[in-house]
Amino acid sequence: MAGRAPSDDSTPTFKPLPRLPTRFKNHVVYYGWYIVLVAFLGSMMGTGIQVYSLGVFLKPMTEELGWTRTDISLGQTISTLCSGVVAFWVGPLLDKHGGRVLMVVGAIAMGAGFVALGFVQELWHYYLVKGVLVTAGSAMAGLMVLNVALSNWFVRRRGIAIGVSAMGVSLAALTMPLISTVLIEAYGWRATWAILGVTIPAVIVPLSLFVLRRRPEDHGLLPDGGPGNGAPVSKARAASMAMQSVVWTRRQAMQTRSLWMLIATFSLGSVGLSALFLHMIPYLSDSGLSATQAASVFGMVGLSGLISKPLWGLALDRFNTSYCAASEFLLMGAGLSAIILIDNVWGLHLAVFLLGLGIGGVSTVQEVIWADYFGRATIGTIRGLSRPFTVIASAGGPVFAGLAYDMRGSYELAFTIFIATYVCAAIMILLTPYPTAPKPDIPPDGGPVLAEAAPVPLPAPAPRG
Repeated sequence: MAGRAPSDDSTPTFKPLPRLPTRFKNHVVYYGWYIVLVAFLGSMMGTGIQVYSLGVFLKPMTEELGWTRTDISLGQTISTLCSGVVAFWVGPLLDKHGGRVLMVVGAIAMGAGFVALGFVQELWHYYLVKGVLVTAGSAMAGLMVLNVALSNWFVRRRGIAIGVSAMGVSLAALTMPLISTVLIEAYGWRATWAILGVTIPAVIVPLSLFVLRRRPEDHGLLPDGGPGNGAPVSKARAASMAMQSVVWTRRQAMQTRSLWMLIATFSLGSVGLSALFLHMIPYLSDSGLSATQAASVFGMVGLSGLISKPLWGLALDRFNTSYCAASEFLLMGAGLSAIILIDNVWGLHLAVFLLGLGIGGVSTVQEVIWADYFGRATIGTIRGLSRPFTVIASAGGPVFAGLAYDMRGSYELAFTIFIATYVCAAIMILLTPYPTAPKPDIPPDGGPVLAEAAPVPLPAPAPRG
């Protein structure tokens, strides 16, 4: 395996890696790219199915069970709040133990929750299953866990690694609305939930157990497979490399202006996102499109994401990350504006495609920015700290959109406000500075240093082969 240090009496003993191919056409294969593959499939199954399927179920569930769209939206809000609570505890566990066990437990919980959704009869059943069980599983087997792993395995090529892996979510966006629509028409919405519930752990559990690993230093490897080869990186990325081994405590991070400005930025950017995932298909259907047409139009989010995410990754590795984030938010605002103004099916395809270009940057840009600003040594802790704040902001979006529809018979007011939040987020990220590395926390009594832990050790590079 590339970059592995030899084990003898003078060097530490590293954990073995799975026996996977280490060379391809005379090129050394860095193990981190296997982590990217797992993240691609895991994001498709653990996040993509949950996010992009629910909108298809909204109408058949409300029609059969007699619920309103606000009722369903409140379940999404409960789900969002629960994910923030779980993420607060998941973050430190990621830094200490990695994501393998979390992914396995989360996938099983998600699968069980999806199966249980097929049996709900009362509204509180739905809130309990979707809002708690499915969401807790998703928080343990979703993007945060996968992206923390990728941030540990990659530094110089972090943007393209996260961008490629996030294409799994886009693939789900492209395919799952149509697949779910076909399954619902053939078997009903209850059986379709069960089918999805069985599929998720069947894919995620074996991949997580066999391939996923915490960080390269545990196995005698270096991030990115070794020292740089002179490939160009952005000035901001070059400045952030010095921060990669900085250890932060929660208290130290909370004392930085950068943390709160990033939280404000991504909170503004996420207010409307979960609402759009839930309400876009009903909005398109209300506009006169058939169920199949609405699913096809919404699938443009996935198509544009597949195209744009690797491009976002390349851009993040070469340009200032704050410029990339501002572009992402402005594209989302422009796309949503076009959706409001256009009323024909082909125009809506193009408008949703434009919206999807911005959405394609959401997970990619956000995860790279957090790791760039605060390093990778305690990135799980930082993400776990920030997550509750951003999910509180996003939790109200679905309910607000549902209330706007139930009271006014239209989503236009809600969508207009979401456009304004994207513009504000673009301005905020451009004003956010990099944090200053923390100093050791020395207690007043002269006791032991509490906060300054040793940085992530880098093993000495060994001859390849």
